[in-house]
Amino acid sequence: MSRRNTTQWSVRCSPADTGMSEKGPVAREVELSSSAHAIYEHFYEEGWTDGLPIVPPTEELVEAMLEYTDRDRHEVVADIVPRGGQATVEKVAINSVMAGCRPEYLPVVITAIEAMVEAPYNLYGRQTTTHPGAHLLIINGPVRTELEVNCLQNCFGQGWRANATIGRAVRLICINIGGGIPAVTDMATHGHPGKYSYCTGEDEEGSPWTPLHVERGFDPATSTVTALCAEAPHNVNDLVSKTPEMYLESGASAMRHLGANGAYRSGIEGEQMMVLTAEAANWLQERDWSKERTRQFLFDRAQNPVGVLRDRGGWGTVKQPGFVDIENDDAMMPIVPRVENLLLVVAGGFGRHMSAILSAAYNVSVTKPISLKDGTPIRSVEDFRS
Repeated sequence: MSRRNTTQWSVRCSPADTGMSEKGPVAREVELSSSAHAIYEHFYEEGWTDGLPIVPPTEELVEAMLEYTDRDRHEVVADIVPRGGQATVEKVAINSVMAGCRPEYLPVVITAIEAMVEAPYNLYGRQTTTHPGAHLLIINGPVRTELEVNCLQNCFGQGWRANATIGRAVRLICINIGGGIPAVTDMATHGHPGKYSYCTGEDEEGSPWTPLHVERGFDPATSTVTALCAEAPHNVNDLVSKTPEMYLESGASAMRHLGANGAYRSGIEGEQMMVLTAEAANWLQERDWSKERTRQFLFDRAQNPVGVLRDRGGWGTVKQPGFVDIENDDAMMPIVPRVENLLLVVAGGFGRHMSAILSAAYNVSVTKPISLKDGTPIRSVEDFRS
């Protein structure tokens, strides 16, 4: 941090306001009052925050953040829609500082941005829709423990810096670089609190099942970030069911409700997710319910009769599935086009609670490995400093 005198801080300007050099877009410096409150007021007035106070992105803090990447500071990670702003490594670092990230979180934030700009994720749709979806990040692999990402008690809640600030950095990038401005380009009717920050890890150690990233072809020792645009968690409280069938029926009922997008959109590519605690997953596994069997049951039960769906909710707003006879009121409509599109993740603390986490059903999640610039998956975030 460069302190020029007793009353001014040298602050790296938000990515929403850039200069240019022969290398491309750069952040410029501005002189601001040494008062943290005054800096927050300035950033808020410029539209560079999510409404919450920020950490001033001073030169010293940005430089410390950049130690955890092997990319040039001017390299463009991605163009962020709808504005089409260029997310350079430096701008990603600035927003990460503002969010309160530790420097070692930067590789996770960069990987999350790379996942979100993949075509299947449909970032433009997610940035501009009336749907309340937020960018949920699921972290797998050794980086979870190295960075102390919470995947246990209160995993979607407050109290863990990595979860809170990594998710928040992604949102600030969507605002400052992507131009996702509420009521201007971000047209979410209600939104939800996850639009401030939405990040968790998977409880790989407690789970009896194959973790998400391994299901997707990655080595267990590879650290990954999965981005899924998702609604808020909907708690499923079933602590007394005596059989897996009864228990999972409670979850299926939460996933197939008539107001959900997925109930009407199995004709297009989309996903939905159920999060179970390790206690629940082990209870199922002990009764010979594998992850595959559990997923198949939820897929089979999270369906509605066409006659119930007809002329309500999202009926007729998208292409109808070719595998459902929509003229037959008794035909069953699943919430996803195929069983593989129903994601199961293990996270959370005590009890057999489940969380149904539904999506808009017109985009799919993307999983990316946290890697060096040459594509080599990292073993530790310290690989960037070696």
